Amino acid sequence: MYQSIRSALSLCLILQLPTFVLIGCGEGDKMPDDTAIDESSTDTAVDEPVAFVETDVWGNDEDGVQFSGPNGLAVDTDGNVYSTEFVGGYLRKFTSDGGLELEVGGAGSEAGMLSSPIGVAVAPDGSMYVSESGTSRVSQFGPDGVFRNAWGDSGSEPGQFRSAMGIAVSSAAEVFVADFGNHRVQVFDGDGVFLREWGQAGTGSGEFDNPIGLQIGPDGDVWVVDSGNERVQVFSQSGDLRRIIEDVGPGPEILSINDSGEFYIASPWSDSVVRHFDADGQLLGFVGEDLVGPHGTVTGPSGALYVAETMSDVIRVFAPR
Repeated sequence: MYQSIRSALSLCLILQLPTFVLIGCGEGDKMPDDTAIDESSTDTAVDEPVAFVETDVWGNDEDGVQFSGPNGLAVDTDGNVYSTEFVGGYLRKFTSDGGLELEVGGAGSEAGMLSSPIGVAVAPDGSMYVSESGTSRVSQFGPDGVFRNAWGDSGSEPGQFRSAMGIAVSSAAEVFVADFGNHRVQVFDGDGVFLREWGQAGTGSGEFDNPIGLQIGPDGDVWVVDSGNERVQVFSQSGDLRRIIEDVGPGPEILSINDSGEFYIASPWSDSVVRHFDADGQLLGFVGEDLVGPHGTVTGPSGALYVAETMSDVIRVFAPR
């Protein structure tokens, strides 16, 4: 299963995006004088995992949900957890302790089905948005799971994607999407109407090399994992660059941020770990041990950390000690 899912994901990206090769960060443009660069390095990594203990594993019970490539995760204000499956194509909603509340989708390109979904986000009204790398679109479902809308197709015009990846919804119900192959962030209203975009291919400040993960922090800023440049860039919701956090590990993909501004970054293919950073970008340590292809992460209101272990077809739950 490990090799089949990894091969499927790699093939999907390679077929659509021949440039999907992580490269080192070259010299970029200088930052404006009023923009800070965080140069903290993962060279100071600790040897032991951070103070988390694994409390549960979803998907290893034959009588429960059986995942097929779980990857994207989100959580709502009530602590419910949402997950997508890259292979299976399902969008599911769980209670915080793993009880299945809702299941929609399934692998496919028809309306209401999901083709190689990557990210999931929940709007203030409970609507769910899923980014699909297979069809280069975003699908919207109501709080009850009923399919509402989909937008986007393959291309480089506004509203088109070359693999829609990370996705997040602001408190104002604007939808932010990491457009992987077009090296940009696009913003839409809740019905899919294009509003604005920023970014282009490059290594300079505000430029991207295959952005994947995208989240909105507790202060409303938009955090983007600039995977090819192995860094995180933080922007205002209008696209103004706030700061750059360098050295977040090899092959970074998906991130999550807790209410204190601490963040977690998964590197599923390079070294198969989840790194934990403080709000200033200083590496605190690692979550879990011997993870196999960890992809999505998300923190719940109780402080629990959920990790989608794509290659093992499980979601692991950790709690602070």
